[in-house]
Amino acid sequence: MRPHFAKRPVSLQGFTITEAVVALTIIGIGIGSMITSMGQLNQEASISRNATGADAALQNQIDLLLSDGPFNPQKTGSDGQPQIPPELTVGTHTTTNVPIYREPSSGVIVSGTMTTTVTDISQNAFAQTLYMYQATVTVSYDYRGRTYTASRTTIRTSDI
Repeated sequence: MRPHFAKRPVSLQGFTITEAVVALTIIGIGIGSMITSMGQLNQEASISRNATGADAALQNQIDLLLSDGPFNPQKTGSDGQPQIPPELTVGTHTTTNVPIYREPSSGVIVSGTMTTTVTDISQNAFAQTLYMYQATVTVSYDYRGRTYTASRTTIRTSDI
């Protein structure tokens, strides 16, 4: 004779405690992984926003160097000085506390240092002097214990 197992009524069938624990563990691991990855994505987004702010500050300084005038080193103004804007004075100029980015939610401002180095790279050719100045602009800032740096270089020739 075969053993007879009593069948439970359909309305009483369900999950065992082991099945429920396994399911909750899998769900918990999934949610934990998702929260961790969202935090990492947010940190990467903050770093990208700061890099964009640094690039904007660099480009603004480059635009100023290329557009401020008059830039005519071969001519003198009414004061007897060469027609060179103060931003294009040969040498190194440093500006501190340059705003890079402001967090909208916390109000924290990331600021850095902008260094502009201007060199005279004028050349003589065919008994003529081609007046050219090279400017290298560098922005450095610290964010979450790490230093980030961005740099751009441009050349400006005489306006005439």
